[in-house]
Amino acid sequence: MVAALRRLHRHTPDVGASRLGALGEGSTILEPLDALTNPEFISIGRDFFSREHIRLESVRATADSSPGRVFIGDDVHMEGYCSISAADEIRIGNSVLFGANVAVRDHDHGYRVPHMHRLRQPLVTAPVSIGDYVWIGQNAVILKGVTLGDYVVVGANATVTRSFPPWAIIGGVPARQIGWANEAGADAEGSG
Repeated sequence: MVAALRRLHRHTPDVGASRLGALGEGSTILEPLDALTNPEFISIGRDFFSREHIRLESVRATADSSPGRVFIGDDVHMEGYCSISAADEIRIGNSVLFGANVAVRDHDHGYRVPHMHRLRQPLVTAPVSIGDYVWIGQNAVILKGVTLGDYVVVGANATVTRSFPPWAIIGGVPARQIGWANEAGADAEGSG
């Protein structure tokens, strides 16, 4: 089914896609995009596919800092209304599946300066890394400093505030491990 969709939609929007740091062969970004900020700091691998209304943003932690970097691997599928925003660095591995309305952020707004609107305070940043073959369910939120190992499954509506090892199944608010996506992980858990 995905291959058929890619054949039907072999286009990339004119809106900034040509200015991306990299856009791999066979990649498809369906229009409209809701945001494409500092696209030269966003690199996308081969055979990427996204539905409409995604946000890809490279923002600055402070007024004088460089924009963050977004690296998206090969064969990544992103459903509609996903939002990726980096002020430091977000790395997404190969063959990752994003459900609709997933948000990934490597930053929070600062809040420690009294009498200053939070929007104008320096961002607090920590890089995010998402391994290969990760599946992120609809409406999940992945926050700064998180590393997800290969093959992790993130349940729908989860808020991920800490890192998890390969093959973990996680869910909840805040997310916690609820199982293993393979027998070896389950066997290791039972022997500890």
